[in-house]
Amino acid sequence: MTAGPAGGGPVGGRPAGGPASGGPVGGGRPEDPAAGVRWSPTVALGSALGSVALLLGFAVLLGRQDLLLLALPLAVGTVLPLLNRAHQLPVLRVRTGAATLFEGQSSTFSQQLSVPDALDVIRLRTHLEGWIELPDGGQDFCTAAGPGAEIGFEHRLFAPRWGRGRIGRVGITATAAHGLLRARLTDPAMVSVATIPLRAEFSATDVVPTAVGLVGGHRSRRIGEGVDPAGVRRFAAGDRLRRIHWPVSLRTGELHVTTTYSDRDTEVVLVLDSAVEVGLSAGSESASNLDIAVRAAASIAEHYLRHGDRVAVLDLGRAGRPVRARTGQAHLFRILDLLLDVRTAPVSELAVGRALARIPSRALVVVLSPLLNTAVAAEAAGLSRAGRSVLVVDTLPADVRLPEPGPWLELAWRLQLIERSNLAAALADHGVPVVPWLGSGSLDQVLVGLSRSARAARVHR
Repeated sequence: MTAGPAGGGPVGGRPAGGPASGGPVGGGRPEDPAAGVRWSPTVALGSALGSVALLLGFAVLLGRQDLLLLALPLAVGTVLPLLNRAHQLPVLRVRTGAATLFEGQSSTFSQQLSVPDALDVIRLRTHLEGWIELPDGGQDFCTAAGPGAEIGFEHRLFAPRWGRGRIGRVGITATAAHGLLRARLTDPAMVSVATIPLRAEFSATDVVPTAVGLVGGHRSRRIGEGVDPAGVRRFAAGDRLRRIHWPVSLRTGELHVTTTYSDRDTEVVLVLDSAVEVGLSAGSESASNLDIAVRAAASIAEHYLRHGDRVAVLDLGRAGRPVRARTGQAHLFRILDLLLDVRTAPVSELAVGRALARIPSRALVVVLSPLLNTAVAAEAAGLSRAGRSVLVVDTLPADVRLPEPGPWLELAWRLQLIERSNLAAALADHGVPVVPWLGSGSLDQVLVGLSRSARAARVHR
C-alpha cells in the first residue's frame, strides 16, 4: 500500500498569506507492506473442519452411511474455497485534495483499492492524528471486491482547528475463501495536513512607540525623507529643489521648502505564554487561551508584516527556538509554521529570562498570556522597567467551562481569578497595559498610550 501525492491548493484557493499547498504529501515506499503477510484460519474454518472430522468419526465408529453423506458436502464446501482462495492482498493508495487548509475548511480524502484476487470482505480502518475528522464515516468501512477490481472511495475531510494533522496508517482486514481465511496488515504511510489558524481582519493605529530604520510604512516623529508633510521652513544648503514650496516662496520673496516625516519601521516581538491551556477547543464554537493566542499572533504578525515592519515570535514553551525578526511574506509563512506547533509546555523561568533579555531595546513587545503565570507577568514588568514598550494581550476566554464542576474546584477557580486581577493591576502600576483580544482595533488605545510614554523623558535612578 502506498500513499500518493496530494492534489492542488486549499479549498477555495490559496490562503491569503498562508503557506503554499499542493505537491506531494506522501510518497510510496520501495518495500511492499503486504509482503510476508500470511492468511490465518478463522473460527468458521475451525468449526467446519471440526464438524467434518466429527461426522466422519461417528460414521466409521457407528457404521452410519448417512453421517458419511452429511460429511461429504461439508468437506467439499470447505476444501473447494481453500483451493480457489485469494493469494494477493489489495493495494491501497490514499490522497487528499489539499495539503493546507484553513480552520473550518473541508477538503476531500480519497482511497483507491486495487484488488488482484477476489475477496469476500475488505475492511479499512483509517487512523487520524491531530484536529482532522472524516465526518462522513470514512474512518471505518467495509466493502467486497471481485478479481481485478479497481474501487475508489471519496470522503469529506474536515479541519475544525489549527495545527498539524496526519491521516493514514490504514489497517486492512481481508476475508477470503467464503470467510474461512483472514489476513491483517497495517500500512504505516501517513499523509500530512496543515490547518492554518484563522486570521481576523486586524488593523491597528499607525502610531508605534519607537520607530527605527527607514523602510517601514509608519510615520516617524522625526523629520526626514517621506510622504507625510510636516511643515514649511526656509531653504537651507543641501535641500532638494523639488521640495521648494512655491506659493510661500513667491509670497515671502524667500525660498521655502516643504518638510516631511520620515517613513520608519518598528520591530514587533510576539511572546506566547503556552504554560497552561484553559478552555475548550471546539473549532469556531469555543476556544481555549491557546486558540486565542495563536489566532491573535497570526493576525498581528500579518498586519505588521504587511506594513513593512519586522516581526519576531517567541513561544515560551520552546524558548530556545525563537523566530528571528524579519520582513516579507516568506517570513509570515515561517511564523505560521511555528504557530502550528504551539503546545502546552512547562515554562522555565531561567530560559524565559534569557530569551527575553535578548529582545532589542526599541522593540514593541506584545505578550499574549492568560495571566495565570506569575513568572510571565514578572518578566513583562521587568521588560517595562528596562525601558521597553510592553503590552499584554489577555487571552483568557470570556466563558471558561470547568471540566468537573464542584464546590472546591469553583472556589479554587475564583481564587485564581482574584490573583489574575491582582497581576493585571500590578502590571498596570509598572506601566504595562493589559487589554483583552477583541480583533480589529484592540490595540489602538494602548499603542497611543505607549507612544506618548516613549516620547516622555525617562528619569533614571
